[in-house]
Amino acid sequence: MRSLLLLTLSLWLTAPTLGLAQEAPSDDAPSEDRPTRTTEEAAPGQPRYLAAMRAELEAMRADGARCEALDPQRGQCRFTARGTTTGRAFEVQLVYSDRTDTIYFYVEDYLSAPPDAGSTPTVLRRLMELNWSLLIGKFEWDSTDGEVRLAIILNTDSNFDRRAFRSSVRAIGQLADRYHSELSRIARGD
Repeated sequence: MRSLLLLTLSLWLTAPTLGLAQEAPSDDAPSEDRPTRTTEEAAPGQPRYLAAMRAELEAMRADGARCEALDPQRGQCRFTARGTTTGRAFEVQLVYSDRTDTIYFYVEDYLSAPPDAGSTPTVLRRLMELNWSLLIGKFEWDSTDGEVRLAIILNTDSNFDRRAFRSSVRAIGQLADRYHSELSRIARGD
C-alpha cells in the first residue's frame, strides 16, 4: 500500500514536467490579435517587422522607399524599381501583416488584360507558363478589372529573414523588367 501511495505521489509531483498538467490560459495568451513573438520588439502601435523592413529598404537605397503602419498589426512600404533593360519604373508595394505572418510584395498596375479583350486568353496562357517556371514570384490576374500583378510572398512566421527580404526586393524588380516587354506585346495583340 505504501509503495502505491509513493508511486501516485511521485506521478502527481512530476506531472507538470511531463506535460500532463494543464495551466489555465492567461490573459496574455497568444491569439490572432496578439500572436506570440520572441524575436524582435516593435515600437508601440507598430507591426513587429515594419522597422526592419524600413531599415533594409534604406540600406538597399531603394528609390523613394517609404513605410507606414496601417494599424498595430499591419504596415505597408512602397518603392520604385527601375528596370535595367527597359528603363521603366515599376511601383512596388509591400504589405506586411502580423496576423498572417507574411510580406506580400507586388508590382502595382504591372499590366492590364481586360476579361473581354481578344488577347486575354493568350496573355493568361503565357502567365501560367511563366508561373510554372518561376522559382520566386508569381503572376496574378484579377478577372473583375483585368489587372495583372507580379507578386512575391515572404513568410515571417519564425523570423524576419533579411537575406530573403533583400532577395525578394531585387527579384521583383528584375522579374518585372524581364517580362514586361513580352507580356505588353502579347496584351496588345502584336
